[in-house]
Amino acid sequence: MKTAAIIAEYNPFHKGHRWQIEELRAQGMTHIAVVMSPDFTQRGTPAIFPKRVRAAAALQNGADLIVELPVCYAAASAQRFAFGGVQTVCAMGCVDVLAFGAEDAELPLLQQAADALEDPEVQQQLRAQLANGITFAKARELAIREVLGQQVSDVLQKPNNILAVEYLAQLPREGSPKPLPLVRIGNAHDGAPKQGFASASHIRSLILGGNWEEAKEYLPSSTWELYQQAMQSGQTASMQTGERAVLSVLRRMNREQMAALPDVSEGIENRLYQAARTACSLEELYEQIKTKRYPLSRVRRLVLSAFLGIPQDAAWQAPAYLRVLGMNERGKEILSNMKRTATLPVSTSLAKLGKVSPQAAQMAALEADCADQYRIFTKQIFPCGSDYAEFCRG
Repeated sequence: MKTAAIIAEYNPFHKGHRWQIEELRAQGMTHIAVVMSPDFTQRGTPAIFPKRVRAAAALQNGADLIVELPVCYAAASAQRFAFGGVQTVCAMGCVDVLAFGAEDAELPLLQQAADALEDPEVQQQLRAQLANGITFAKARELAIREVLGQQVSDVLQKPNNILAVEYLAQLPREGSPKPLPLVRIGNAHDGAPKQGFASASHIRSLILGGNWEEAKEYLPSSTWELYQQAMQSGQTASMQTGERAVLSVLRRMNREQMAALPDVSEGIENRLYQAARTACSLEELYEQIKTKRYPLSRVRRLVLSAFLGIPQDAAWQAPAYLRVLGMNERGKEILSNMKRTATLPVSTSLAKLGKVSPQAAQMAALEADCADQYRIFTKQIFPCGSDYAEFCRG
């Protein structure tokens, strides 16, 4: 038994994701576990389909076990997303390999970039670059270029490389799981379709725009059918659908509450507070808040954190449990192993996991509440309590 893990959003699951799983099988992996984002994503938006729909799509296309990545990590920066994902994978205790996509799937080069993140000279250069008012990502890239040269810094210009580097920075250097970068095939991130593959963002735009026939080209057939069923039952979600609810929550918040949100610094809460009182749409809100230092992606996450009530320090606390969202027969074998090897409580029941410790209770309550709020963003509004429903079977 050789188990690989993938950290993913599957927003939505597409042919490129299926190729990655097939490639892992070709490399000898007998079992594949996925740590998957819940109903909200790193882009600061709701996932286009609920987590159980996305989990079912993954199980139909080669994944064996789906473990939830708690929302406090899933809706955070790349660094905290990687922290939560890697912590979850390591806590399973039975994963041999952590696989991830990268534009430059050269492990030595990616590892050099990861090591540079903790280099004292790079840190000194980083502080100097940040003083120029540029984004953290750009400042770090320039700092690494100054110390280690352009080849290493160029790694951090590509989005999948960036996440790969963050995974490597969080992985233990000794023992399991071992890192396994896989070349990202087809189109660039957020780019136009290429070689029969399309990015998740392109597919989302097609689905939300009603261009199902075009979207179908880039989705496995079983997944397309599953997503159509979800759409027909009103489960397709978008940020715009819940726009008024988000603006309403922000208008009720004071500066002190905004200052306690994740990633707030340098007075950004003042821009958020003023924008919340004048903006008449989310797009207008984002435009009023973003700056050279705070790009749109960070602003979207800030707004989402405010709406969901994610605590400031939540994403730097280790996970409190391992929650299984779905599995097939091979997944049951992984789960059987996990029950012997895991360093955290494991269950398919959020209610049971919420009782294991005070931290678990807090994390489970946040997860359930966010799942309820997600149902405000779907085309049809659904009642509360969905997060206590039955898990998926493959």
